[in-house]
Amino acid sequence: MELFELHNVTAGYGKAVVLKDVSLKVDEGRITVVIGPNGAGKTTLLRTIYRLTTLYKGEMVYKSKNITKWEPKRLAIEGISYVPQESNVFPSLNISENLKLASAKKSSIYKERLNSVFTLFPALKKRQNQRAETLSGGESKMLAVGCGLMEVPELLLLDEPSGGLAPILVDSLFDAFKEIHDTGTSILLVEQNAKKAFELADYAYIIESGKIKYEGKAEELMDNEEVIKSYFGV
Repeated sequence: MELFELHNVTAGYGKAVVLKDVSLKVDEGRITVVIGPNGAGKTTLLRTIYRLTTLYKGEMVYKSKNITKWEPKRLAIEGISYVPQESNVFPSLNISENLKLASAKKSSIYKERLNSVFTLFPALKKRQNQRAETLSGGESKMLAVGCGLMEVPELLLLDEPSGGLAPILVDSLFDAFKEIHDTGTSILLVEQNAKKAFELADYAYIIESGKIKYEGKAEELMDNEEVIKSYFGV
């Protein structure tokens, strides 16, 4: 069953068109990945979902509702969380303060969500009173993901989470994504590390020059000789 869909979306920045007639879906309970070369439109795809670009045409549907004109705060409240590639935390605030601010509903389950994030990322619990600006790159990414989880999202949008991290930290982060998925959260993951992303994914899209070039089950695309040669460095 489709949880989220893009229908024939064309979007960009001002007069600069980046995405061109893109259609995509995320099935409920699945991990869907989007890979492609630099400048292909991967980040713009997620930013378009969160109303941070100019949408020229097309529509977005979430749980059978047209959400094309929803503002970011409503998207968060309704269950779509976005963890951007760039830092989305407040450097002068400590870890606990950042997580509290990320709870837009200020719900009664705040402490429960906080404990869930600390269980997923024990390093954050140990440093919960430490300012975000003093964290390592890996810890900062953990905090950013933790902030995205505070609203109990049904759909988690992740933009290039492994960028700039050491391999051991990438492994830990992807283990966490698997745990998040196991709790019932659907994930739309934009990633440069194609091999790591495909190992995690159920379904995949490959985007080039703002258009979807390939799509299919991740395991099937990994058997496609052209895909292997172009995106897996083999």
